[in-house]
Amino acid sequence: MKPRNLIIIFTALCLLVALLLSISFFSLIFGFVSQDRIAFGLRFDDQPLTGLTKSEAQHMFEKKAEAVIPDVPVVLTDGAKLYPIKRAAIALNADTDAALEKAYSAGRIGSRLEQITDALDCAIRGRTITLKGIWDEEKLQHELKKITASIERQPIEGCVWLEPTGIHHRPPAAGLHVDTEALDEELAPKLTELCVPHTFQLPIETIPPKVPAEAFASIDAVLSEYSTFYNPSSNRGENIAIAASKLNQVIIQPGEEFSFNGTVGGRVVSAGYLDAPVIIDGKVEQDIGGGVCQVSSTLYNAVLLAGLTPTMRTSHFYPSDYVPAGLDATVADGQIDFCFRNDLPHSVYLLAGASGGTLTVTVLGSSQDARSYGLTTEITGPNPTVDVYRVTYENGAVIDSEYLHTDTYDIPQENNAH
Repeated sequence: MKPRNLIIIFTALCLLVALLLSISFFSLIFGFVSQDRIAFGLRFDDQPLTGLTKSEAQHMFEKKAEAVIPDVPVVLTDGAKLYPIKRAAIALNADTDAALEKAYSAGRIGSRLEQITDALDCAIRGRTITLKGIWDEEKLQHELKKITASIERQPIEGCVWLEPTGIHHRPPAAGLHVDTEALDEELAPKLTELCVPHTFQLPIETIPPKVPAEAFASIDAVLSEYSTFYNPSSNRGENIAIAASKLNQVIIQPGEEFSFNGTVGGRVVSAGYLDAPVIIDGKVEQDIGGGVCQVSSTLYNAVLLAGLTPTMRTSHFYPSDYVPAGLDATVADGQIDFCFRNDLPHSVYLLAGASGGTLTVTVLGSSQDARSYGLTTEITGPNPTVDVYRVTYENGAVIDSEYLHTDTYDIPQENNAH
């Protein structure tokens, strides 16, 4: 036989073998698909899925799920205590249905060409099926809420109070807040990938108190105290008590400015204020919150006697009957405010209360800032016109007299408290 013929025969045999192998390969690949079994080339947990029926694959997935998900898949910790979350509490399971659907759909979705391409891809490159976690998000959030509620706390503001035994302090304390959004972002991927059991560090944030502890530390002395008197059985007396309660336990740090209106708030019915006499445009009328000016005036005197710096103060139209002329300080919602600044080296702390017809404002502060002050008024004109001075004493002797202001009042037509 001629060499040329041998070559032709050999080539034909090779082509025939290749054809038979191709037919066998494609029969193997597509045979499983046509027989309602999982396509060639798929694996799960290092085990082949090729040729398995749906029920066989489902059984394999469920068996694996029970093995990989413990009774306590999640443990939270704050560094000192562990907070376990049970599987049943959040209904954590493996999504075996989704895994089965993904495995079974290989080589079966799309056009015939797409099915062939997908089946060939599985056969040549292989494809791994993994289980994903599913859980009840509402139940998970319920568990997280219970845990965070046992950890979180609001900051405690410091306070100071005065007793016959002396000045007492309750230091401030920081609060705690769990960043649940950050926790969710960390939990979800781990649960989805079934990376369990897993211990998660709780993202806990510290909430500082509004005023640091060092602001209270120097408060050890009474800098001043001033009292005025009122009728406790009147609407006016009720208004005085409400406003005084707003001033109680207020700290003013060095350089900080205090606003009476900003601290006491609006004199409105919802805050408990009642109708009582007030002066509006020089006329005595009934209005909500009448009597609050006695609180601002009492505070004004205590502020002066503590050596603090008034920055905004207005006198009444008429002299008041609860403080000497020149020592009053009127206020009005959104119109007239009384303000002062703490120019002392240390914090000052207000105590205020009204009971039994006596309104008292006490200014606490550092004994290092304590000075002896007095207030003097001098009538210098009609109606009257009054000059006001703050006098500083040392060892009983006057060492300074500071001019504060001059007030001119109208003469009231009738005697009215305001």
